[in-house]
Amino acid sequence: MLDLAFYGDLFLPDRGGPSTKSGDATSLLDLMDEKELSEVSEALADVVSAGDLAVAEAEVGKAYTRTPRWAQALLRAVDRRCGAAAGVLYLGVLRQVRHYLTDGDLKTQVDARVADTVGTSCRVLIGHSLGSVVAYEYVRQHPGQGVQLLVTLGSPLGLRMVRERLQVEQLAVPRWVNVRDVRDPVACAGELRRWWPQIDERDELVVDNSGDAHAIERYLNRRATGEVLISALPHLVAA
Repeated sequence: MLDLAFYGDLFLPDRGGPSTKSGDATSLLDLMDEKELSEVSEALADVVSAGDLAVAEAEVGKAYTRTPRWAQALLRAVDRRCGAAAGVLYLGVLRQVRHYLTDGDLKTQVDARVADTVGTSCRVLIGHSLGSVVAYEYVRQHPGQGVQLLVTLGSPLGLRMVRERLQVEQLAVPRWVNVRDVRDPVACAGELRRWWPQIDERDELVVDNSGDAHAIERYLNRRATGEVLISALPHLVAA
């Protein structure tokens, strides 16, 4: 049986969530206070190399011209590395992840919904994007619940902004598989085993999601992801 933990409504503006109503970088940046702007700029800088930034700084008047000057080159550099509009995608996900990790009431509600859904019979737990952070927290908080496999897809867990707000520790799960596309800006920190050495080198999987690097359906449709799930749940395959 497949269960889905839903908590997206908790992030709606009328529930206190971070508004992303217009979906562009300018509006997202306008909604941030000084502290959030500082942290987001550092997180953007973590994605790109000095070379990427130098090239982007030379591209005067190309994209993001309505955003603050300090952000223009950073966003263009993210786009150069990860594809068109990757910078906006990255900003939106960062805001949600940060909100989850800094708003205690919100985190409590999200964690409770996941705990109610997962229960004691779950053997495979899959988390994508923000969901991978939530899944990590579930396994960390419930070490005896019987999860045998944690699968993280397009995960921001390796980002410094995220790690600094988590308890980075070995999880009580027999196997942890991390799947990423190198052009996925949210998973730009690379291999998670740098901070969680319990992840076997063979379980750091790199896939090609083509033109939509962060899309959950692309991650789930990759052969590498399917093989991991079938190995853990062989009954899913017809005899």
